[in-house]
Amino acid sequence: MRGMEQEALFAEERTWRVGELAAGITRAVAGAFPGEVWVRGEIDGLRAPNASGHTYFSLCERNSRRGPTSTIPISLFRQDRARVDRELRAWPDFRLADGLEVRIRGRVQYSYGRVQVVMTVVDPVHTLGRLAADRERVLRALATDGLLEANRRLPVPTLPLHVGLVTSAGSAACEDVLSELEASGFGFRISLTDAAVQGGGAVPALLRALHRQGRRRPDVILLVRGGGSRTDLSTFDDEALARAIAASPVPVLTGIGHEIDTSVADEVAHTSFKTPTACAAGVADLVRLALRRAEAAWAGVADRGGRLVGQSGARLDERAGALVRAANAGVASETARLDRSAGGIGSVARLRLRRADGELGGMARRMARAASAGAAAGGSRLDVLSARAAAFDPARALARGWSVTRDREGRLVRRAVDVAPGATLVTTLAEGNIESTVAITVAGPGAERETG
Repeated sequence: MRGMEQEALFAEERTWRVGELAAGITRAVAGAFPGEVWVRGEIDGLRAPNASGHTYFSLCERNSRRGPTSTIPISLFRQDRARVDRELRAWPDFRLADGLEVRIRGRVQYSYGRVQVVMTVVDPVHTLGRLAADRERVLRALATDGLLEANRRLPVPTLPLHVGLVTSAGSAACEDVLSELEASGFGFRISLTDAAVQGGGAVPALLRALHRQGRRRPDVILLVRGGGSRTDLSTFDDEALARAIAASPVPVLTGIGHEIDTSVADEVAHTSFKTPTACAAGVADLVRLALRRAEAAWAGVADRGGRLVGQSGARLDERAGALVRAANAGVASETARLDRSAGGIGSVARLRLRRADGELGGMARRMARAASAGAAAGGSRLDVLSARAAAFDPARALARGWSVTRDREGRLVRRAVDVAPGATLVTTLAEGNIESTVAITVAGPGAERETG
């Protein structure tokens, strides 16, 4: 009985056909949103236009760490997209990208079983203003915590030949850095960590790459990215990324965007350069400066050693001459005194004369010994100084196995890229010279590549 009553009750309730229900929802949505509306949210899942020229993505709102709490699909049809693209030509710093907060206008529709917004207009002023405000907020927070100078206080090694490179592998920025380091002719060791530099997943990828490079402990870390719009470069204004750079145990050098671009990452890095190429050139300049200083120091040591030997030899000659003159003067003085006394003495005087003669001989021997001792001490001093000078003698370096290579005109050859195939070189060894002809010149760093 109860089942029959329930069946009768169900029969009295209205049953909607799918088309009727869809039409009702369409009318309800149209009634609630009769015109276009503005909606604000974060872009997610942006895809390139399909074969029909339409673009699809979602706008989401993130109110918790667990992910988006509200999401609505967005459709930008071909004819609307063409108009939006024309309007955005006046805003070269703006470009739609995942993770970017935007304010758009469109029609709310119910279609194919879902509610969506058909986009017709985007407000670039909202996005760029929000980016600028967020950038200033991050800089204030970093300054309050004393992090703007933290990485800058780290010393850069005198010869930074181990370079950690964080960028998108295979990008133009990556190739520019590798080419610049190779062209320098120095033996750089490059550790490359691949990371996305744009989009919603870029910040986590860059954080992992910096952490990995920090554990590897290269001499410097190069964080680089090629040019783009202000919205493309917004990844490098992220607060978490800036704090990771400040906390890095290795000096971080940045080359992000073009010459007019400045990001929060640039502000907190040890040194910032205008472009990726300039960043690599800056590292090569550090190595070049260190080598020039070493060569200047070696030349100074050799020059000072030669001057010390010459000065010491002159002082020794002067002291030896003074000793000889003093001895001769003493003997002459005593001989004259003896001659004056000999003319008026008798037998007692002759006895005294013999005694004086003996004393004179003893004095002469003592003076001779003193002169010899002085000369010996001076000779020992000269030997010490000569040994010190010999330590700086380039011939000694040759005798230990070093060699010096010059071209036909006598110019020193310091780098392989300074000579061309077929050139004649003269190599000076400890015993003789060797003449050789260049067959192949190879220079450039090796590169370790890691995909993370």
